[in-house]
Amino acid sequence: MTTSRPVTAVLRGIRALLGSLILAGVVLNFANVVGRYVFWRPIIWAEEILVFIMIWCVMLGATLVTWENAHLRMDAVYQLGSPRVRRWLNLVSTAAFLVAGLFVLVQSTRVVALVASTGQRSVVAEVPMAIPYGAIPVSFALIVAIMIWRGRVWLRPGAGDRD
Repeated sequence: MTTSRPVTAVLRGIRALLGSLILAGVVLNFANVVGRYVFWRPIIWAEEILVFIMIWCVMLGATLVTWENAHLRMDAVYQLGSPRVRRWLNLVSTAAFLVAGLFVLVQSTRVVALVASTGQRSVVAEVPMAIPYGAIPVSFALIVAIMIWRGRVWLRPGAGDRD
């Protein structure tokens, strides 16, 4: 699939953010190991922050997997099908994915709003819990946008042989 410049910039930004988060996690983990075993002073909030970093990495990674259409799937029927069958399978799977993604987006947005309204914070690092929970609606908003774009592409004539 061809991509426009804004889409390419967003994808590049997501990849850069993922790389930065992973690098920050490695640095924090290394600093915690040194602090714990060399200076006998661990960074007590490091484990909690590393979990939050991992949540964001997984959720942002899911958007890239969706963009690349690389989700695990059983595609024997798809591979054996004619271009017309492939087109319909693409449209049906995109519609199902879109409905599920919209549901998760709406529900996770409600949860983040509730958590933010209560002012809930993490136990040790005292990070507002809306930050780690926010990874879910952010990534699903991107996933829904991707699925809408993909569905639009597959509605075009001759789109049956594309993944």
